[in-house]
Amino acid sequence: MNNDLKRLISLHDLDVMISDLQNKDIRKQEKKLGLSPAAAVVELKKMRGELALLITRRNRNMYDQLASHYGNAVVPVIHERCSGCFTQLPTAFVASPDRNKQVETCPACGRFIYWCD
Repeated sequence: MNNDLKRLISLHDLDVMISDLQNKDIRKQEKKLGLSPAAAVVELKKMRGELALLITRRNRNMYDQLASHYGNAVVPVIHERCSGCFTQLPTAFVASPDRNKQVETCPACGRFIYWCD
């Protein structure tokens, strides 16, 4: 798998974890248990910053734009469809032997896509 693609997927995962920790319902549950998510959020944001520096500027900027627009900027291809917009991908995309060897985007929504197989 392409290194930038791996990093984009990891960046997305970190963003989801940060968002979950900042979610009010989760904070209420942690408060009941006596836990503080603040330290975890700080550490995750630090990790996110370090990881973002390893991604090419073009892909990082595109990721930020997609994340602010859609919420999820990196999505898997499931049953030959982009799982972000559910558009059937062109046969040339699906049949390509270079899947995951380069960073690809959905031709319909522009999200970064990857194959799980």
